[in-house]
Amino acid sequence: MIIRVRTNIGIWRVTITSPASSITTQTILDTIAQTRPHVVYEAPLSLDPKCSEPIDTSRPLCEQQGVQMRDGLMVYCKVDASTCAENTVGNNNGNTNDINMSTTAAASEPSSSTITKRIIAKDGTIKLIHTTDTDPSSNKSELGFRKGLMPLRDIKKSWTLNEFTAMDDKYNFKIKRQESSFVGVEGLHLESGAVESFQNYLRRFQFRQQRFGYLYGRFVEEEEDTKEEEEEDRSHLRQGWGARMPQKEESKVKKNKKVIVEAIYEPPQEADADAAEGFVMLDDDQEENVEHVASLLGLQKVGWIVGQPPRETGFQFSAAEVIMAAELQLECAQGVEETPFVTVRCTVGDEGNVIVEAFQVSLQCMEMVAEEALDIGPNPGFCYVNETFTAIQEGKPSPTVENNFFLTLVPIHGYQSDMLVTQFPFANRPFDDRQQTHDEMKRQLTKSGQAGWTFIDLLSDFALLLYLCKFLDVSQDMPKICESVKDREVLLDDGYKIIISSMAGMDGSY
Repeated sequence: MIIRVRTNIGIWRVTITSPASSITTQTILDTIAQTRPHVVYEAPLSLDPKCSEPIDTSRPLCEQQGVQMRDGLMVYCKVDASTCAENTVGNNNGNTNDINMSTTAAASEPSSSTITKRIIAKDGTIKLIHTTDTDPSSNKSELGFRKGLMPLRDIKKSWTLNEFTAMDDKYNFKIKRQESSFVGVEGLHLESGAVESFQNYLRRFQFRQQRFGYLYGRFVEEEEDTKEEEEEDRSHLRQGWGARMPQKEESKVKKNKKVIVEAIYEPPQEADADAAEGFVMLDDDQEENVEHVASLLGLQKVGWIVGQPPRETGFQFSAAEVIMAAELQLECAQGVEETPFVTVRCTVGDEGNVIVEAFQVSLQCMEMVAEEALDIGPNPGFCYVNETFTAIQEGKPSPTVENNFFLTLVPIHGYQSDMLVTQFPFANRPFDDRQQTHDEMKRQLTKSGQAGWTFIDLLSDFALLLYLCKFLDVSQDMPKICESVKDREVLLDDGYKIIISSMAGMDGSY
């Protein structure tokens, strides 16, 4: 499985072949040491971004509280950047993907030169030693096929021109703009109440704090009639020479998908102006409940929304946001494949008007992020190309790629959900006027019988359903409640109405 280690100099992706149940902190450290043997850890592996909760080294990760073993699991640590020089000499097969590293310029330019080289010990074994020798003739990494890779002769003794060209092409990207997104012409249908709540919370801080949320909804297939079907009724009028061609059995063809957003969920996070993304993601003990309730309602994660401070004209996304968007698209598509997963930006214009736009990153951007060819640099308007790779623009190498080259616009439309309402306070919103409490639940549910509202109408609130997960059985009670929310013809048992009304402190009227 892949474990992501977020350090103060970037994210390291560590591939571990051991069974998930046996992975410990030492397993992760040993795997990192295979390519970075001299790392000095200033803070141990932890479960929180501040590294205030070190992982218990005496137990496997799967037994740690709050840890969900899955690909992409994130752990945190702090390291001395000058000790993180990467070594690939001992990798006999030349595969640099065993541990994929994403580092910043600080890591690639340490204050003191740090080199690892191979020597033959007295007993005939090959060992790696640490040296500060800056002589290029003794630094074998300078002879590498590309920076961070082994020399050609260490990979293979002899090469043909075709073999060399084919391998070199793996590290070259000819940058080209993708003209259209993977979303159909009907675009994105964004639930008006949910996005209004999101932007109202951003207004509390004058849009000066960045914030994000996940969009839950549906990917809907568009269909159109084939020409053969349209002309089926008048096929007998066709004339021509020879036999008539048989009609195709297919009556419909699938086009791209449109995206319908029903709800927004904002996971725990802290605004951090020093973080590349503008925020720090925190551990979410409700993550499983969110996914479970969404699936019970027939919903899935279809995108994400990010609140941004005012920016200059033409600056849509920072490099960190582009890379995060690509990672989320890769996760949704389960690889470098087309996906209708969307990215929505919410910001404010010069005149105080709220701007909401939808985008996708291109397939090429997804591929480059998957290969870790893109890094974050000092200019947030550009993605910096990792020194192992080459980006070719206008026929010549370029060390950066403007973020807008990777973006495709998605049409966006307002939408009012027929299934859910957005009235209950959102979770994980510090300093908000309203917090999730039983009193707020009573305030919402007492509207039943007024202005056409029914009890199930008011209960059909994504934030409220997630709040109920803290008090009801998620596996027994929530499926029955969500079934009534999803299909109003399925009546909610009176027993649940009594239980929920009692929790809210109501007098039994519902």
